[in-house]
Amino acid sequence: MPTAASQAFAFVANIFGASTSTAQISTELTAHNGKQIGENELTAHNGKQIGENGNNKTTAGIITEQPKSGNHQKTSQIKPIMAPTGKPSITDSRESSDEFTDDSILTWEPDVDEKELVKKTWSDDFEFLYELGAAIYTYIFETNPNTKSLFPSIHQYGDRWKESKEFRQQALRFVQTLSHTVKNLYHMDRLAPYLYKIGELHVKFAKRGFQPEFWNDFLDAMEVSLADSIKRNKDLTDEQKKEATRVWRRLALYVITQMKRGYNDLLKKTEAA
Repeated sequence: MPTAASQAFAFVANIFGASTSTAQISTELTAHNGKQIGENELTAHNGKQIGENGNNKTTAGIITEQPKSGNHQKTSQIKPIMAPTGKPSITDSRESSDEFTDDSILTWEPDVDEKELVKKTWSDDFEFLYELGAAIYTYIFETNPNTKSLFPSIHQYGDRWKESKEFRQQALRFVQTLSHTVKNLYHMDRLAPYLYKIGELHVKFAKRGFQPEFWNDFLDAMEVSLADSIKRNKDLTDEQKKEATRVWRRLALYVITQMKRGYNDLLKKTEAA
């Protein structure tokens, strides 16, 4: 693993362990080996942890940049498994989720088979997380250049922004939230307020140029990048790949809709004040 990438992961782990006064999210999670772990831990399929921090865990901004803070912490290195290419799969047909409205998806919960399929297509391996996060942000920046205004520290490098440590840090920040989502599939009552709080935290970026439609850009990026990862997973049958893609699209819609709800609710309160 590149040293710079390792440092980026440690930086993000530190951000997610930072103490704030905005929220305390209680998240005892069941890892793949049946052990209980805290919400700040990333447990790989082989039971090894690749991220841990101190006390007072809270949510963190994932759509936009966050101020740098804290010291880097050491993380473990784990053998990578299947990860996406980092290139947008523009030719993929997007299966419609029209059966769900923003209101109905808020109460959606995958059944047991769907939850296990999601877990089977996910990994907390470093390389998987980094490549997925990089694929998501690459898709966003290339399909909607207006989003670049939210990440000045990344795009100060011009055409070489993909090589910057800031890009690596942001790529890892987003997938930390997806990892937390996967771990909480059997605790959806805990997941909803966690995602809602993340949405609220992004109200402060409205003055920087954050637009409500950017949520849809992230939804598209998640769907395309995850579909690409699933398509290349050699451990799944064609039928499992199709089903996994369907479930992940619904889960992505759930995640973004919960965030949008938190963002919109707080924005209305702020504007009315």
